[in-house]
Amino acid sequence: MKFRQKTAACLVLAFFTAAVGATGCSKKLTPKKLMDEMSQNMAEVTSFSSAVEMDIKLEEVLYSTEVSLDMTLENTTEPKAGHARGTANVEMRGVSLSSTLEIYQVIEDGEAITYSSIDNLWSRQTEQNSGTSGFSVDGNLFQNMQDSLDTFSIAEQPVEVDGRECWQMYGNVTGESLIGLLGEDMMNAYGLVDIPDQDAVAGLTFPIIVEVYKEEVLPARFLIDMTDVMDSLYEEYGESMKVNDFTIRLQFNGYNQAAEIIVPQEIRDAAGIQY
Repeated sequence: MKFRQKTAACLVLAFFTAAVGATGCSKKLTPKKLMDEMSQNMAEVTSFSSAVEMDIKLEEVLYSTEVSLDMTLENTTEPKAGHARGTANVEMRGVSLSSTLEIYQVIEDGEAITYSSIDNLWSRQTEQNSGTSGFSVDGNLFQNMQDSLDTFSIAEQPVEVDGRECWQMYGNVTGESLIGLLGEDMMNAYGLVDIPDQDAVAGLTFPIIVEVYKEEVLPARFLIDMTDVMDSLYEEYGESMKVNDFTIRLQFNGYNQAAEIIVPQEIRDAAGIQY
């Protein structure tokens, strides 16, 4: 009887110790550990799909401007390529405009090439700086954010993204880091609004919320509210424009599922390139 009681007590103690140990580990999770693990996991990712929403509201004395951008994106890491497609809606001075956007970013003959279209009118451009021209997520992104880790905290309660439990981390990052993630074109709203000094954006600091899928320890969603920072930028340059909204939401929907990204021949032909 004593042997059975002792065995039972040991089992209970072992279970209790394991439970406490597991809880203790979760409490020890830090932004650095989470960033490091995401960096390692992203290094193994071969492709990912995502969706981005951008909302901008600018107010002048006599008129206002509203811009909404919705795009789906697919990216591969080897070879490095991207494809984005979506719509842009602009309301200005009582006039509403809607356009379809599509972008391919590929490597051709060792050069970074962007094929872009507005309402199916295609152009081709060689990017001088392929590292900042387009959307890119890899382990290097989180390494670049290491200098900002002291501003980050992990929320006490998890959140859900499409029914999947996630850690939520929030802090501040530089515009340079965001340009490395989103690309200069997206950070400058694809030229849909006039930003006083596009070069100054790299030196600014923006608040960001990073949500991470718990199971895979991979990015789930980025929420970037640039409203106050961009409003201060307009004010600094003497602009009378009031920034009421300047937000970006980037959600990751799948990993290692995208097919090879190839620019169709009809698009090459439309851009005036023959292969």
